Amino acid sequence: MSTYIKIVFLINMIAFPGLIQAQLSFRTIDISHIRQPKIRAYIQEQQEQHIQTFSDLESSVNRDDDLTDFKNYEKHYIIKEPVDIVWDNYKFSNQTDVWDINRVSFGMLFCRGTQSIVYADQRFLGMAIGQIYYLNLKILNGFYNLPVAFEIINVDREKRLFEFSYLKGGKAKGKQSIQFVETEKGYTQIIHKSYVKSDSKFRDKYLYPFFHNKIINEFHSNMRRIITYNAKNQTSNYALAK
Repeated sequence: MSTYIKIVFLINMIAFPGLIQAQLSFRTIDISHIRQPKIRAYIQEQQEQHIQTFSDLESSVNRDDDLTDFKNYEKHYIIKEPVDIVWDNYKFSNQTDVWDINRVSFGMLFCRGTQSIVYADQRFLGMAIGQIYYLNLKILNGFYNLPVAFEIINVDREKRLFEFSYLKGGKAKGKQSIQFVETEKGYTQIIHKSYVKSDSKFRDKYLYPFFHNKIINEFHSNMRRIITYNAKNQTSNYALAK
């Protein structure tokens, strides 16, 4: 693990107890703390219908579910850094920065393990199983905004694999996975797989891949920028130390 990642991880462990603590009731969410109207409306709809506590939230698929009848898509990316450094940055970077890009904005995060809520103006370092993200997707340059929620269902250090599932009750069900593979040149290949199924075959075959590709392209481009910035700062700090 790089020195930079170790430092931010320790900062998170110290700062984390100060985050807003969520109670069992789903109504403990502070709607006024979420800036996106579509996410606020989505959460209020959940509150008014079937979600009473956070334990009522369920993933639409699990890790070992058979997804042969789902539409699946795959894209590859290259980052010219060692695979362990890339993994550490994806895992430990501040999540409110990671997900706050042009086509995506971060609304809030709920962590099952610590029963904690994180809003966009708070720092939270690291992805972990049981985290539930609420994001706003800007479609057609913001003409249409779509709220989505997903849960991290797998963080496998040995396989260098992240998996996250859409929550039940959304417009689609399915999951995405991000895996990191070392190349012959010592770089990192990122394999991003997506599995989706909704009530519209047209949406799954045409609309989903078109907009999804734009979003994940921007997401991985943002991560490349974060990794490059961190690597440059580490080099500078090392030179100063000498």
